[in-house]
Amino acid sequence: MRIWIASISAVLVQPVVFMARIAPAFAASESLNGLGFVLLMVMAVGAAAVLFLGIPAFVLLHKYQRDSWVSLGILGFLLAALPVAVFSWPRRMEGYSAGGTWHGRYVKMYVDGTPTDYAWLAYLENIAYFGLHGLIGALVFYAVWRKLGGSHISIDSDSYAVGHPKL
Repeated sequence: MRIWIASISAVLVQPVVFMARIAPAFAASESLNGLGFVLLMVMAVGAAAVLFLGIPAFVLLHKYQRDSWVSLGILGFLLAALPVAVFSWPRRMEGYSAGGTWHGRYVKMYVDGTPTDYAWLAYLENIAYFGLHGLIGALVFYAVWRKLGGSHISIDSDSYAVGHPKL
C-alpha cells in the first residue's frame, strides 16, 4: 500500500511544480484560459511516468537495496529528462523557418531549416524542466515512502513484492 500512496503523492506534486515553474509568466498574464486542462495533462503525464517508469525502477532499486534519496533523485531526473532529450532533438528541416518567445522576447528558432542557438537553448531548458519534475516527484515519493515506514529491507506484500522478508 505504501508504494501506491507514495506514487500518488509523486503525481499530486506535479501541478505544484508546474505552477512554481511558470509563476513569473503566469503573474504577468491576465488569462486563466486552459490552465485547468494544462494542470490535468501535467498530472496525466506524471501518472503515466510514475506508473510505467517510476514504480518499476523503484522496485528494481529496492531489490538491490539501492533505494536512497540520491539514487531515486538521479533516477527521477533521468527518467523524466531522457524521453524529452530523445524525442525533441532539434533537427534540420529543409526550408522551415520559425520563431518563438524566449523569456519574453521574440526570437528566431529555425532559419531555413537550421536550428538557431535559441532552439538549442529551448531544447536544453525543456530537458531541465522535465528533469526537475522527475527529481521532485522522486524525492516526494521517497519521503512519503519513508514516512509511511518504508525501508531498504521490505516492500508491502500487497505491492510489488521482490522477495525480501518482511520485518
